[in-house]
Amino acid sequence: MRTGQENSKFNNFIVQGGILAIAGVIVRMLGLLKRIPLYYIIGDVGNSYYSAAYEIYNIVFTISVYGLPISVSKLVSANVSKGRYRNANKIFRCAISFAIFTGLVSSTLVYIFSDQLSHMLNEPMSYLALRTLAPTLFVVSVMGVLRGYFQGLGTMLPTAISQLIEQIVLVGVSLSMAFIMSRKGEKVGLILQNENYKAAYGAKGATTGCLVGAICGLLFLLLLYYAYRKKLNRQIYRDPSHDMDGTFEVFKTLILTIVPVVISCTVNNISNFLDQFLHNRIMIEKGLEAIKSVNWGVYSGRYAVLINVPIAIAAAMGASSVPTLSGLMKREEYYEAGNRVERVIRVTMMIAIPCAVGMAVLAPSLMWMLFSTTNETGYILVRIGAVGVILFSFSTLTNSILQGMGRLVKPITHGLIALVIHVAILVSLLKFTDLNIYAVALSNNFFSLAICIMNIYSISKILDYRQETIKTFALPFASATVMGIIVFVLDRVFNAKGYSRVLTIANILIGALVYFLGLVLSRALGYEELSAVPGGEKIYRVLNKMHLIK
Repeated sequence: MRTGQENSKFNNFIVQGGILAIAGVIVRMLGLLKRIPLYYIIGDVGNSYYSAAYEIYNIVFTISVYGLPISVSKLVSANVSKGRYRNANKIFRCAISFAIFTGLVSSTLVYIFSDQLSHMLNEPMSYLALRTLAPTLFVVSVMGVLRGYFQGLGTMLPTAISQLIEQIVLVGVSLSMAFIMSRKGEKVGLILQNENYKAAYGAKGATTGCLVGAICGLLFLLLLYYAYRKKLNRQIYRDPSHDMDGTFEVFKTLILTIVPVVISCTVNNISNFLDQFLHNRIMIEKGLEAIKSVNWGVYSGRYAVLINVPIAIAAAMGASSVPTLSGLMKREEYYEAGNRVERVIRVTMMIAIPCAVGMAVLAPSLMWMLFSTTNETGYILVRIGAVGVILFSFSTLTNSILQGMGRLVKPITHGLIALVIHVAILVSLLKFTDLNIYAVALSNNFFSLAICIMNIYSISKILDYRQETIKTFALPFASATVMGIIVFVLDRVFNAKGYSRVLTIANILIGALVYFLGLVLSRALGYEELSAVPGGEKIYRVLNKMHLIK
């Protein structure tokens, strides 16, 4: 049994994850709202150029930047839990220096070699977008350290708010610049007799928003840090420990913590890079070059954007779990760590499962609602990839859990094994079937499935626990199945005379209500689960008064 204080700490851990998860969903929704008008502005070809530039950017970002927030949050949390505020501050300052150096180097290299990098993905005209993205690497390097620092101090709000600011600015600037630059590209295309310049310049304009948004997010965090400095200085002054790690030791610890995280995440990003590289290369070999960019534009601009919204929840819950799990493992509180792992997996699955079912059932209506198209490529991709919402959510979350537990090599090993399986399946499907772009979505499901199996086995073995299955998987799936049947029937009725955005939205809301009632009536949802969501305790009190929940 946990004491009242332990319960309070646990609920705070879950609520912090909930705050970051909600911010993550809002950010993804804003990103989705951006990609919808962006599709109308730059088209599928423009989305393919945009995606190619982003895949290259993501790999460089992962190698040079990604590990910093997680590493800083973990190291700062470990020191703060022991009251070593001086050492935590030194770690932060060393991390900032490291971020400035790596950010400058990576930005410069990407800008200089943008043309060569773009040719690697067989999308040479994406170099315009990639050059615009290059300076963003420096900005997000510094911003990542600040986010990790605040997370290490136990608050996710600065990260959540900065993400929202960044995304709001990004959407506004991206859309306006995409429109302006695509007009310019159209004129250039007329002069050079190449209509693809409109799409290339449009993609360049869209990536401008990434840079401006990152700058605004960084400015917010810097202002917050300077506002917090007085409190920080008081904590340092009261710190009774005067022994600090040497500068070399801090940098060494940072690098040793960053490298496994980077390698683990690089495996996932290399998977995305290989997907586009292999798809484009094999499509050219099969004489289907004319449709490769269009197909990838549908994949990256419609399908990937849609399924990434629920996956954001898992990423946020995982990020919030790293500092807390790190502290528990250091104190050898394995039972409590097992409780937290079980709970965060359950909450994440309660969200991912209905999203997957809903997307599979409503795929054609969703494509029409968002992109005004009845083209079957988009909605078939969504139906194939719907199961991937559950699998990717689970694999993303468990990767973070293993990292928080200090098992940094496990995600790397599991990712590499899964990558080999993924590439073998992808190449086989692309070469020997006519699945084409569908092969990418299908092989990605096997990739995440392999990681899920290996991750949960490792976590269970380390903590000597077994994940509860009834409330985590069975009851949410049963409730989601009932929801799926109802929204499927309503979808047929609502769209009997043609697709309607208003009725589709109404159907989604009805489905959400049906699923929520299903969880309540099946007793899958209780106080512990509702407390995972900001404001959940108020919902619990209302339901308790109605005798719907205990």
